[in-house]
Amino acid sequence: MAPDIECKVGATAIERAMAIFEQMKDVSYCDLIQARKAMTDHIFGQIAAGELNEDRLVVSGLTRLKSLERSVGLTK
Repeated sequence: MAPDIECKVGATAIERAMAIFEQMKDVSYCDLIQARKAMTDHIFGQIAAGELNEDRLVVSGLTRLKSLERSVGLTK
């Protein structure tokens, strides 16, 4: 698939997942930046592995943030 489409799908999935994450948690600006970085790395890793379904990418990104929250206390 074309890199432009992959970037668009990735960016849209990240924005959707971050909007959901922000609604679910009362987090500081610093935590949001850390979450966005982790989400971006994870989602583009999934895209590199061949996943292009936006809904699956959003769920996968949120699952990754929840995992990080449990392991390192990403959010309050």
